[in-house]
Amino acid sequence: MRFFISFIFCYSLLFGALQDANKTTDINSTIQKKQTIFLSYEKVPDKVFVNQVFSIKVKAIITVNNFDKIKNRIADASSMQVINADENWKWYNDEIFYKTFYLKATDKNATMPDIYFDLYRDGDVINSQKFPELKLNIINLNADKYFSHVIANSLTVLKSKTTNFDEKNLIIVLEIEAKNSNLKDFKLSWVKRDGIDSQFDNTPIYKIYYYAIIPKYTQKFIFTYFNTKTNSFIKKQIDIVVNSDVVSTQSDLNPKDGTFEIYKNISFGLIFLLLLYILIKRRRFIYLLFLILLVVYYFIDTNPLNSIKIPADTKVQILPTKNSTVFYVTPRVLYVQTIMTRENYTKIILPNGKIGWIKDKNASNN
Repeated sequence: MRFFISFIFCYSLLFGALQDANKTTDINSTIQKKQTIFLSYEKVPDKVFVNQVFSIKVKAIITVNNFDKIKNRIADASSMQVINADENWKWYNDEIFYKTFYLKATDKNATMPDIYFDLYRDGDVINSQKFPELKLNIINLNADKYFSHVIANSLTVLKSKTTNFDEKNLIIVLEIEAKNSNLKDFKLSWVKRDGIDSQFDNTPIYKIYYYAIIPKYTQKFIFTYFNTKTNSFIKKQIDIVVNSDVVSTQSDLNPKDGTFEIYKNISFGLIFLLLLYILIKRRRFIYLLFLILLVVYYFIDTNPLNSIKIPADTKVQILPTKNSTVFYVTPRVLYVQTIMTRENYTKIILPNGKIGWIKDKNASNN
């Protein structure tokens, strides 16, 4: 009987200890599972437009301090681009952090990507939280033929320059700056050819150098953009003023072409023969000097000092910049006329009358 009572007593003690241990484990699990990251949206637009670059401000409250880095992970972003995913979070106080995401909806049915908020310590993720789901009101724009596909808070044309491209066309270059925009999508349907020569991103400010090939009869360069502050299309008009540093006619572009060149060569020949005849008859030094000067002048005229030779496969660009569009590649060695130089580029007139820029390493003197 004593043995049985002792057994019951020991069993009770052991069972109680096991229950206490389980309770301690449950409490520890509860503590470990306690939420330490709280994510919320601070500023969300009421509506966005397809291809618009828009911003969403988010807030993170972190109730622990044993971390040394914050990072984001983006998943399922096929229809919504996150432009600044790697930008750092901004600290507000001991627990609160803010970040403004810049996004771009490429489709009317685009959805927010999955964005994860990760805390790191010593290179390892110690805690992670997913942003709550967010549904956006995305709208398509109905625009006219002058629409540049740009949606922005503001847009300014800083500079413009128009020069002759060939005998029928002009080239206009615009320096454009916009805020909270998709400015790199700038494109017009009514021009013959256009593109962005270079671009600079300093989010939320964006700047581009845009060029377009337009007919010579164009008097005003027109485009529109959609202003998100006024919720309306804004029209921009630039007066076409052709810069005088480029020759404008086909005969000027090709001074060796045309009937005038034939008559000029005949005139040179007749004057040469006349001076030679007078020199033989009179044998005076002055006529020999005139004859020599005439020959030198003819040589310079037929082989001008601004003539250079460029090799085959030389790329001729629209503008003198690194990423400029190449509109022509020389099929063989060509002799071309130079107009001006700028840094490492030379502006040339091709035998077909078109004007462009080449890198100086492609040019050589006759």
